[in-house]
Amino acid sequence: MLTKILLPHRYQKIGWILFLPFAGLLFANNYFDFNFGFLELEVRDGQLFEDSKENFTNEVALIGVFISLFFLTFSREKEEDEYIQKLRLDSLLVAFYANTFILIIGTMLFYGFGYLEFMGYNMFTIQLIFIGRFRWVLHKQKQAMLAI
Repeated sequence: MLTKILLPHRYQKIGWILFLPFAGLLFANNYFDFNFGFLELEVRDGQLFEDSKENFTNEVALIGVFISLFFLTFSREKEEDEYIQKLRLDSLLVAFYANTFILIIGTMLFYGFGYLEFMGYNMFTIQLIFIGRFRWVLHKQKQAMLAI
């Protein structure tokens, strides 16, 4: 029985194409205060000494990273079989275990604004660990098949 709720394989390529620029934009926005001027919008009525404009570069970058990781995580392989399905499930389980461990360690180590920043980056850990482990085991399996 194969999973029918996965995205088509072409979304995997789209995910890789989107991931690098959006991750770079997120990094530049968070650490170098890089903003796109056209994403500055007036969101509320400004009072006498209050700026009423907000820049949405960070939000666009976050959404782009989320969408690209979603495409990478949930798109089919060229040949989707029972082994790939088991590998997906095992990788998902490892990702959840690792995420729980990271949450526990982070809660013990970070406080205040540092904890908020930690939680912001932790939003991506399940998908990143899943993709990393899934691709790594798949690569090792292909190497083992070629060695035979």
